Amino acid sequence: MQQITKRQIQILLQLLENSEPTTTKELAEQQNVSVRTIKYDLDTIRLWLHERNQDLASKRSQGVWLVLSDSERIKLKSELMEVERLELFADQTLRLDRLSIQLMLTNQAITSFELADRLMVSKDTILHDLDALEQQLIAQGMTLERLPRKGFLITGPERQIRLLIEQVVQKDLTDYDIYKIMDLLLQSEKREGYELYAAKGTAFQVVLNEVLADMRQLLKQIDTSDLNYAELLNMVIRVAIATVRLKNEYTIGRYQLLNDPKEQQELSYLLMQEVFDHYQLPLFEDEYRYIYSDTFENSPAQDVMLLTENLIQKVSKKVNHAFYNDPQLLTNLYAHLSMRLSRKQKFVNEYNPFKDDIKAKYPRLFEAIEAVVLKEIQGERLLINDSFIAYIALHFLVSYEKEADLRSVRVVYVCSTGLGVTSLIKQKISEELTNIEIAAFASVLNAQEVIKQKEPDLVISIFPIEGMDCEFIKVHPLPTKQDLDKIRQTVKKILSQSPQNGRRKLRLESAGNRASLEDFSKELILQAYTIYEKLLVLFQEKLSQEYREAFLLHVFLMVHRIIFDQQYVMEGTKTDEAQLASESISKEIEQLFAEHNLTINQSEINALFAYIKG
Repeated sequence: MQQITKRQIQILLQLLENSEPTTTKELAEQQNVSVRTIKYDLDTIRLWLHERNQDLASKRSQGVWLVLSDSERIKLKSELMEVERLELFADQTLRLDRLSIQLMLTNQAITSFELADRLMVSKDTILHDLDALEQQLIAQGMTLERLPRKGFLITGPERQIRLLIEQVVQKDLTDYDIYKIMDLLLQSEKREGYELYAAKGTAFQVVLNEVLADMRQLLKQIDTSDLNYAELLNMVIRVAIATVRLKNEYTIGRYQLLNDPKEQQELSYLLMQEVFDHYQLPLFEDEYRYIYSDTFENSPAQDVMLLTENLIQKVSKKVNHAFYNDPQLLTNLYAHLSMRLSRKQKFVNEYNPFKDDIKAKYPRLFEAIEAVVLKEIQGERLLINDSFIAYIALHFLVSYEKEADLRSVRVVYVCSTGLGVTSLIKQKISEELTNIEIAAFASVLNAQEVIKQKEPDLVISIFPIEGMDCEFIKVHPLPTKQDLDKIRQTVKKILSQSPQNGRRKLRLESAGNRASLEDFSKELILQAYTIYEKLLVLFQEKLSQEYREAFLLHVFLMVHRIIFDQQYVMEGTKTDEAQLASESISKEIEQLFAEHNLTINQSEINALFAYIKG
């Protein structure tokens, strides 16, 4: 059977998702390799397809593509995306990961013959890999023990060993893995487990499925709307790691039992209790601290606003881009760092689907942020890894994009949601597509609920969601050119099938097509000024003269907000100014806007009364 690499699987999946030809140059840019390497990969892919009675079509100047029926595409996708990956050829990087997992999930030395058998390679290959692994372990404060006539065993600080296990497991997770694991946790009728490629054939795999089963039962009893899937994933993995290490008689700290009623309400405690009871393990306090968070008790207090300002200034200087001119970046990045650094549950190894794309496509920005963060953030160096840097980079990438907001097809976008992330995705898509409206962003945890509530025309997701009643497109975490082309074709298809979806949410637009952006802008200005003059008449002498120019600007911006569905939404009770407004004037304002085919909400009406005398 022909073996294929992880990169070749990614190329094949992309070809299966595209109906149009893709050039070798485009594939090379996406995979961050040379065109020659892609051509070698395509030769291997042809052999793999030939074994399945399929062929890879190609034509000079056009590219490569697959001619398949829908059922054939689904069949091949399923084979490639299943985590078993029986034909995946392990390069040395992958073998070192699997070697380290094998040697850390046991308390018994393993011989080179047994390791060679488990990884299905020769003994010479294993010995060569062990030399390379030893150097990596030394750099991380661990040791590869070589025990005469017994074999090999990894020893070192328990926290470092557990972090390495977690790092390897999380690194090998794919979007498909995340989706299937979350689906198992949330679909209570499912009982099967899930196999992780990195942990295949180890005690960790057995324990993980027990943890998934117990977590599934716990989630039935609680509200999952506030859960973060990355933290949920970390919790599951850490309980499994702690269980395996304790079964092998390795503890992370003291033998003091946990006896804190406050902690016993936490989901992480309830999960640990269920799993540890199953394996008859004691509930040690330090084991719970490990499962709950990477704690940094000795970290000095830090001014997060000053940190944010310094970060923006210094990154701007390194990449020669004036990020400091973007006030929204300061706001969003401050909010992100405040939550990230003050959060009770801090995990070093957090799954980040954007990490690889950002490192490959924006290496200069990534390196600049990493250098500044290492100098500016105090005391939490363990927390600063590629995932941490990538989430910060998302906020900076927002400033690179120019927002456009003319859409018509309703879309629900399923991704890793968070401040800055959704803005970046919105800008990436709307930069080239001017006729979609993103109705909502959802995470893999609440995707089905949001889709049901919003009833979109199209679902775009970084995860492969099954059972969609509407059009569905799977994209990369950072949308590629091919992703945008797929969205464009699908939007065109939806609009052609359902002309009513083609009406943009711009109230000023006539039944025919808008002639130009210039005409639209002119119409918007005239309408806003007409409304301003009518409001002057309505308010008469009540409008403060000193605020008249400010009122004009306010009305123009208000009309713009209404047209683009961005009206104020006031929280809490009404303002004092709003309380002074009579109900009759409010009704007149509503009628005035209705005459111009605009619907104004109460918060916008209340804001107008701020310009009234007294």
